Amino acid sequence: MKKRDCYIPIYLALFLVLGILPAKAQDIHYSQFWNAPLELNPALAGITSADMRFFAAYKNQWASVPVDYTTFSAAFDKKSAKFNNSNEQFGFGFLFHQDQAGDSQWSLLNLSGMLSYTRRMSRGVYASVGGQIGVGQRSFELQQLTFDNQYNGAVFDPRESSGETFTNTKKIFFDSHVGLNIRFQKDQLKSKQRITDFDERVDTRTKLDIGVGIHHLNTPSQSFYDDSDVYIPIRYDIYGLGVLKITEKFDILGNGLFRKQAQFSELLLGTALRIHLNTKRTKELSLDLGVHLRVGDAAIPYIGIAYRNQWQAGLVYDINTSPFKTATNNNGGPEFTLVYLFTNPKTPLRKLCPLF
Repeated sequence: MKKRDCYIPIYLALFLVLGILPAKAQDIHYSQFWNAPLELNPALAGITSADMRFFAAYKNQWASVPVDYTTFSAAFDKKSAKFNNSNEQFGFGFLFHQDQAGDSQWSLLNLSGMLSYTRRMSRGVYASVGGQIGVGQRSFELQQLTFDNQYNGAVFDPRESSGETFTNTKKIFFDSHVGLNIRFQKDQLKSKQRITDFDERVDTRTKLDIGVGIHHLNTPSQSFYDDSDVYIPIRYDIYGLGVLKITEKFDILGNGLFRKQAQFSELLLGTALRIHLNTKRTKELSLDLGVHLRVGDAAIPYIGIAYRNQWQAGLVYDINTSPFKTATNNNGGPEFTLVYLFTNPKTPLRKLCPLF
């Protein structure tokens, strides 16, 4: 049996396990979860073929109804120096996101930092653990809101008191997250070949990440009243992110995510075909075509493009299939991701010849 064939049972087992779980949703989330790894798990910081990774995402959900959601995120992560015969490495990163919705401009600002540690467990198997600490702010505006007390029985009178008293319209809180990730990655070195670098021993195309991220570990309070608490419940993300090289021109992508937060949960599954249009060095170009499904909620067609192993862009559109489609007319909304990968050039050692 070829080594790549050994990954097929892993894919099938992962999707069968995820496939028996229920679906709903809560908290900020992206449909392109596979392109937003730091949103999933701090253990994925620095888990990239490049030395540094820059990420940005924009999502506009339910724009066809009055209470639409606009979300923006930006992230950066980097590998540290490798050590212990290149069997271990650290990674770190930063994540920022903003979310806003409705007439009240109900918004979230969040900035956090993360640290990960990765160790090679055996040939082609890497384990990572990570932690993340951040600060967030919830806020809203009252100017565009109307209340029952402002109706005098016939018409709306904005001069009337709303009858509502808020101690604060902003709330700052601290947040914490942890995670674990296992990567299976095809080892391209011969059994007796000398290992000189953490990244040189693997084929970057065939790989599988499985892991769990645990978010809001400290269940921070978001209450705007001094005498009460409204806690953010812990969120669990269980995921699988895989790429299987079929030929020099084609890969199969398979992704699954189960997310649970209090009584809310969601399940996303999907696949895509990656077509390598150009494999010449420094001119690499590939195209992804696929579809994902948020079970019971949306169908999500996906198109992605990658250029020179540096630039990656992805676009999806959520087609709403839940009962809410009566209000949305099936329009969920677009989501765009952009990734830039930077790799320090590796200069080979060479002898300098004297000038004659």
